[in-house]
Amino acid sequence: MFRYCSLSAEVLTKAGRFFPTVLSTKAGRFVAAVFFATATLFSFLPSAAAQTSLFFPRNLKKAYDKGTRSWDGKPGPNYWQNRANYVINASLEPKTRRLSGEETVTYFNNSPDTLKQIRFKLQHDRYRKGGQRAYDVTPSDISDEGVRIENLTYNGQAVDDKKRRRASTFLDIDLKDNPLPPKSTATMTVNWSYTLPAGEDAARECVCDSTTFFVPYWYPQIAVYDDLRGWADAPYTGTYEFYHEFADYDVTISMPPGFQVWATGEWQNAADILEKTYSDRWTKAHTAAEVISVFSEKELTAGGVYKNAKQNIFKFKASDVPDFAFAASDHFNWDATSVVVDDKTGRRTFVSAAYNTASTDYPQVARIAADGIRLMSTYLPGYPFPYPSMTVFNGNDGMEYPMMCNDASTAPRSPMTLTIHEVSHTYFPFMMGINEQDYAWMDEGWASFFDYTLSDSLSGHTIGGVRGYSGIAGTDNDVPPMVKSRNLSSAYRNASYQRPQNAYLTLLDLLGYEKFHHCMSVYMDRWKGKHPAPFDFFNTWNDASGQNLDWFWRPWFFEWGYPDLAIQSVVNDDAAKCQVIIVERKGNIPVPVHLEVEHTDGSKQTIHHTAAVWKDGATSFRIACMPGKTVKSAQLGQKTIPDTDQKDNRFTTP
Repeated sequence: MFRYCSLSAEVLTKAGRFFPTVLSTKAGRFVAAVFFATATLFSFLPSAAAQTSLFFPRNLKKAYDKGTRSWDGKPGPNYWQNRANYVINASLEPKTRRLSGEETVTYFNNSPDTLKQIRFKLQHDRYRKGGQRAYDVTPSDISDEGVRIENLTYNGQAVDDKKRRRASTFLDIDLKDNPLPPKSTATMTVNWSYTLPAGEDAARECVCDSTTFFVPYWYPQIAVYDDLRGWADAPYTGTYEFYHEFADYDVTISMPPGFQVWATGEWQNAADILEKTYSDRWTKAHTAAEVISVFSEKELTAGGVYKNAKQNIFKFKASDVPDFAFAASDHFNWDATSVVVDDKTGRRTFVSAAYNTASTDYPQVARIAADGIRLMSTYLPGYPFPYPSMTVFNGNDGMEYPMMCNDASTAPRSPMTLTIHEVSHTYFPFMMGINEQDYAWMDEGWASFFDYTLSDSLSGHTIGGVRGYSGIAGTDNDVPPMVKSRNLSSAYRNASYQRPQNAYLTLLDLLGYEKFHHCMSVYMDRWKGKHPAPFDFFNTWNDASGQNLDWFWRPWFFEWGYPDLAIQSVVNDDAAKCQVIIVERKGNIPVPVHLEVEHTDGSKQTIHHTAAVWKDGATSFRIACMPGKTVKSAQLGQKTIPDTDQKDNRFTTP
């Protein structure tokens, strides 16, 4: 979810090779001027996997003891993961905002455990009277019943009320008398209904106007049962986001005539609903490089877009996704295009923008999303985009779902950063099943990293923001990210977005693009479609880089502290016939050393060293300037380097 560089020469050059049009001549001159030390300053791990030197919570050790996870960062030989298949039929009545549905869920217990309960998430019970909420909601959206359960069966038998326990946003089915054995399957059916909340404070969903809706969290969903904690137990209160199980979806959504539905997955019956002119445009957009208008509001108003029917019944299918969301409107414009995401196979992703005519920035969104997806696939993270479609819907927020985004208009600002941020979530937490209720930095931090690096590249270095960490660093609201996200309130945003974004930028600079990309690819190869936890991330990057990076992980993710460098002094080194700038490390969080030096003869020098200079605990670092020259001034720091006190970052000859 989005709450709104200077990079190395190697990184910018790499971006230029993949997207050459975005690098300006000015940027090229800057890149050519930057000098980076490349000395190998890392200690290498032994070939045999070793346990981490980082603090390790006692309660997580059992997974490693049982072999479901390995100390080298790989899934263990005994790794398992449950999953589900959903067949859903639903309808939405726009006038009353009442959503009704029926679903059949096939649940696969791949665990070695006998399950004595099944847990459903009823996330709209957040609006039930007495429900647990992180903040106030519009009173008229609260109901006595929340989600109405009209029918519930387990393996063909009705579930008695005495076997149901409903608390927070969970519905537990008691299976003590009929437990689900290991390696077995259960089938459940649910009929339910609820009224979509219409308040502007409805978290991440949108009754955008009387005939436009963005609908997430809308069906009873099986909670995650994993090897680390068993059943997930964080209720949905409106703040903390995803931890979902991977599943296949076969979804049918019925709407009144004149409505279009966009959803997770691939639309199965476009030819049954669209008249030929518009069906042909939709088909053409699947292979087009240019943006095509599937239809406009003007065409919808004129009629003839849809075939005559009493209802528009939309069918979607999606495989191996952790959630399903949809949106509907009877007056939104629809732009679409496609982009190659895998050069080896030629596979393309179908990219859409659905938007209100009043949103003047949205005509840019389909192009931005397609270009962003291309750059994600080839540069950062440099991994083929995993899904066949992506829709950015003009809602009221900045929020991601598998293959769907609910994004507000940002006009007059460019929609680029918001679009890139939400689309990049496809990797984290959707391709990688992150538990962001506990460790939001494992997905929000990455999305923040991508929204800066990719927007910076796509815009020719005019768009893209490094999130301000320096101002909060070292305060009592700068909580180490390894504190579980659901245990945080005012410290949540910094621990999830700012601090990890800055850590990942520092890591990219530290490893260089090629090594960084290799580690990212190994991490994704190992854990796509699975549930990586923090030590799977740390240990994989240690293993893939061939370097023990615990010295880096510890201060950035585990410790209280702050980044702060200073120019201590400039001294003469008579033996070397040069001046030496002494940089002091005043804070404990390691960051790069970047100096812009001007000499008295007018010549200039750019000096850059990665954070590795602090690996062994040094508190000062000596930098030799050009022989025979006298330093007139030196400026320490850079846009992508946080520093809590910048008053001591400049030296000027008296």
